[in-house]
Amino acid sequence: MPVNVTVLICAHNEESYIRKSLEGILLQSIPPAQIILVADRCTDKTVAMSKNILPRNSIIIEKRKLLWKNSYAENLEIGRKNAVGEALAIVDADILVPPRFLEKTSASCPEWASVSALVRTDPSQGLMNQLVSLWERSYLFTPLGREPRGGARSISMRALEEAGGFRDVIAPDTDLDIRLKQQGERVKMDTSLVALHLRKMSLMRSVFYQIRAGEARKQLGVSPLRTLLHSIVRIRPFVFYGYIKTNFDADKHGR
Repeated sequence: MPVNVTVLICAHNEESYIRKSLEGILLQSIPPAQIILVADRCTDKTVAMSKNILPRNSIIIEKRKLLWKNSYAENLEIGRKNAVGEALAIVDADILVPPRFLEKTSASCPEWASVSALVRTDPSQGLMNQLVSLWERSYLFTPLGREPRGGARSISMRALEEAGGFRDVIAPDTDLDIRLKQQGERVKMDTSLVALHLRKMSLMRSVFYQIRAGEARKQLGVSPLRTLLHSIVRIRPFVFYGYIKTNFDADKHGR
């Protein structure tokens, strides 16, 4: 019997990863009630490949233009509005979830508003991935600051509806967690579930991710001191750069 869950995949030109990600969803121990793919202005083979893999009752939404400032957040909200069931499972198009991901996360949703898998970088994708994967393991010794990532999680539809859905922000997953906690809801990361981030990393991509993380922290109201300490302890200098860059840009444009 399918679990009463909609799986939502958001994709922008993900032909290199979409097949493996979708296969992971289709190999779940308990299948979802529905699968939705939001294809965000794709110009590659993402949609064609997905149509060949997904079951016929799946929904593929091809987004042609950007209406929100933050495209990923908009894709999540589009998917949410078309979802059915008691939970919404978000699986990014470059993430491979383990076989019991839906079974375990959806079973926890009555008790927890949001349940995330532990996402690790796939070390098989090259030297940079191996280095990032080793860095991620440092959380075993300094776990402070590790939070659920949005690319592999199940969210209670009830709690998501009460929170008003996703908002137009850089980090819609973290923003949602904050709002859920403000409502008295509980969120957790299930470290027994390990999902793989398949994307091939590079130095430029790593720097970009750090800068965006800094911009997101500023937008979410994280203090500059806490952001500076994060940058130092986690050896992520460009997070603080992204944070102060946001202040500079705001001053430059007259806030």
